[in-house]
Amino acid sequence: MNTKPIFDLEKITGIKNRRFRSDSKGEDTSTLALNAARDCLERSGYDAADMDIIINASISKYNGSHVCYFEPTLSHFVKNGLGAHNAINFDIANACAGMNTGAMILNNMIRSGAVRRGMVVSGECITPIADTAIKEISEPMDDQFASLTVGDSGAAFIMDESPDGKEGFDFIDFTTVAHYAELCFGMPSEKNPGIAMYTRSKEMHNKDLVNTWPRLLADHFEKKGTMFNPLDYDYIITHQVTVGAIKTYLKAGKEYFDTDMPATLTSVEEYGNTSTTTHWVVIYNALKEKKIKPGDRILLLSSASGIAIGFLSFTIGNIEV
Repeated sequence: MNTKPIFDLEKITGIKNRRFRSDSKGEDTSTLALNAARDCLERSGYDAADMDIIINASISKYNGSHVCYFEPTLSHFVKNGLGAHNAINFDIANACAGMNTGAMILNNMIRSGAVRRGMVVSGECITPIADTAIKEISEPMDDQFASLTVGDSGAAFIMDESPDGKEGFDFIDFTTVAHYAELCFGMPSEKNPGIAMYTRSKEMHNKDLVNTWPRLLADHFEKKGTMFNPLDYDYIITHQVTVGAIKTYLKAGKEYFDTDMPATLTSVEEYGNTSTTTHWVVIYNALKEKKIKPGDRILLLSSASGIAIGFLSFTIGNIEV
């Protein structure tokens, strides 16, 4: 940094470790996404030819030496890398809610009969914003402070029709609260070459905004003529920003519904904020560590710049990693 750090990042955020891409190995958005997609396919029992659609949801768009690609889409490179030549493909963007938005789109397409199955994938070479922040941060409350919490990652999942309706998604609901749209920007640095993220973190976690999620969840259930019952879920997984932020989210839910929230699962301590992949990194590790079992009902709380707030409710099937 330009000045000696006067804060302890781990103490403030609870993040002990993060993953950085390897430039020597040529890792970037495209390679992280393709590696995740290959691993997912190998564990699925499907072949690449079985994929009807591939949706890429990454924020970062690096494909070779930090070169940003907008066209052709990164889903095109993943599709060709897998050999999934029968699949249609496209990219979507919804900040850190990207993969969860992809889940909503794919779920709707399967239910409508437009496709039988498909993959949502994201490779996040997101740490260039941390590189920029290290060069430019000059004070503890700098708008680039949140950039220091991110980690690189890759994640993918395949979705198909539930054989008996007892597993999979029972609802996905998103709302954009545009009033807060200007609290976080991803854009070229205002000072140097490179990409940067500017976040008004204090305002992002003010009480009114944090309390929006339980209100929207209550509205969702009210429209269905019922009420949210935390006892219906085994786990709730929030966006992995910092340990403190996760506690704040869950506290808001407890106070709003006047009852304890379901148990939570996290990955932020070991991986940092991996942007679009955070919920799926948590799920992967929980499956690997046998913390999640078939029949468990899970609620994902998705939050992203925009501000996009979403809920994904599903029951785990008989899957392993």
